[in-house]
Amino acid sequence: MYSDYFKLASALLTSFVLTYMFIPSIIKVATIKHLFDAPGKRKSHTIVIPTLGGVGIFGGFMISFCLFANFNIRTHEMKYILAALCFMFMLGAKDDIVELVASKKFIGQIFAASIIVILGDVRLTSLYGLFGISYINDFFSIGLSMVTIIFIINAFNIIDGINLLAGSIAILVSIVFGIWFYYYGFFDYAILSIAMSGAILAFLKYNYTPAKIFMGDSGSLSIGLLVAVLAIQFIEKNEIVLRSHTDGIITVTAAPAIAIAVLIIPIFDTLRVFILRIFNKKSPFIADRNHIHHRLIDLGLSHIQATAVLVVTNLVFIITAYSLQYLGNLYLILIEIALSILLTFILFSLNVKRNGNFSLVNSKKSLKFPAEINAN
Repeated sequence: MYSDYFKLASALLTSFVLTYMFIPSIIKVATIKHLFDAPGKRKSHTIVIPTLGGVGIFGGFMISFCLFANFNIRTHEMKYILAALCFMFMLGAKDDIVELVASKKFIGQIFAASIIVILGDVRLTSLYGLFGISYINDFFSIGLSMVTIIFIINAFNIIDGINLLAGSIAILVSIVFGIWFYYYGFFDYAILSIAMSGAILAFLKYNYTPAKIFMGDSGSLSIGLLVAVLAIQFIEKNEIVLRSHTDGIITVTAAPAIAIAVLIIPIFDTLRVFILRIFNKKSPFIADRNHIHHRLIDLGLSHIQATAVLVVTNLVFIITAYSLQYLGNLYLILIEIALSILLTFILFSLNVKRNGNFSLVNSKKSLKFPAEINAN
């Protein structure tokens, strides 16, 4: 027991310290190589900010996880998860440096999801009686699992629109899942969760307003993939726990609904904007400023205030879902959807204090640089 606590603490500290040390060098290199995210009419920043923060997150996480995970026969799929993670990181890093078209990114996501689902056999096999369906066949299982992974990857990419948000939500998600994994003895997934939390926490120090760096696609796509794996494995391994009739303080009987509650902010916002874009006869992959976090900023909240509102809201959903899980998956999911729609309707009914318009940058000469970057 004490050895496990030591490993968890060590994984957290190692990923935090390494990422904390990596980020300043990454900022310097990104500044020298002009790897910036320029301001625009749909952006929430007015000066250029270095990208590639995901490089620091990936490095800190990967080293820490490999040092402290057990890699035993119970987690033989971990090598495929790490292979897919490396591929997704490289895809995101390339997009941060040389912007990729959406179709190439989508094909890359399909490839990464295929490694996890087909080779690693990390997939959804049970719907817990949702819609009267318990276990599903392999063909539907593979399709549903791949769609789930790709959707969550893009959901985290989408909410990475203001300082701190994607990282803070990812930390909340990893802590919630990590506690459950540790409690029921799935140690490698607990280490994965805690190592990811430590790396992201260190990154947030540099992403705090005024942000010195963004995580970029190298960060958001990698985090999205890891979160997707945690969500699927939580649902699947909870089925094993229920079958073993293990009683405990943390008992989950409606795992799919709980997983949705844990990921409610990225899931609902992504679904909402996709539906609105399709309804308005636009491509669902065309970016805009119609996200929940953009609305909070336009109402006059700072980045940290908007992030705090969304993190607290997410936490409330988790507590509510856990408390009401006796209702079953279907009713609980309907409640989550109804509550999300109600809160969003209230949010978008409020009067906007700022329009969020920014001038597009047409020339490098017109870019505004942070004082700290200019000083270097």
